[in-house]
Amino acid sequence: MEIIDPLERHHCLESLEEAVERLREVGGVAIIPEVQSNLAFALPGARGIEEVAAFPGRIIRVGDTIATICRPAFGASRHIAGIILTVLRYDGEYRAAMNIRFTEEIVQACLWLGYDVDSFDRGKEPRDLKEREGSSLEWGTNHCLSRRPTIPDIIFDRGDVGKEPMVRVLGKTPQNVTEKVIKIIHCMK
Repeated sequence: MEIIDPLERHHCLESLEEAVERLREVGGVAIIPEVQSNLAFALPGARGIEEVAAFPGRIIRVGDTIATICRPAFGASRHIAGIILTVLRYDGEYRAAMNIRFTEEIVQACLWLGYDVDSFDRGKEPRDLKEREGSSLEWGTNHCLSRRPTIPDIIFDRGDVGKEPMVRVLGKTPQNVTEKVIKIIHCMK
């Protein structure tokens, strides 16, 4: 296992805190889904969940604002880390992602903003993967990326039985991701 510079780890954690604070300032509550949200950032060359930082307990709605229960930590989110680790197999620069609420209005805002948008159908996921917790998101991300030459800004799905529909915003840094999310928020107002 490669030794990661402690400064790089600190930079990942600090970047996540700054990005969530920016979302808090613009009132990001409208984009938080029922299952809550998370924002994650991987170390360069990350190969496992323990090399992806996110917020334990997720980003939650509290009244008319958002909050985090804890400071970000490595290995804190299997789901969003799985998405990033899948993206990293295609492009090592895309190290950040956030899940936000799905609505047709949000998808239309993404298209209107000129974002590169892709989607997958959870109904087409192989049965053996559906039965393994957390594998749907990796399958869906891989399904989208395997058929295209570039990384999209947005990957969404319309859900399935017992699975909330979701939008995933991809980017190179947490700041890059949250700027995309902030544009979506402003577009919907």
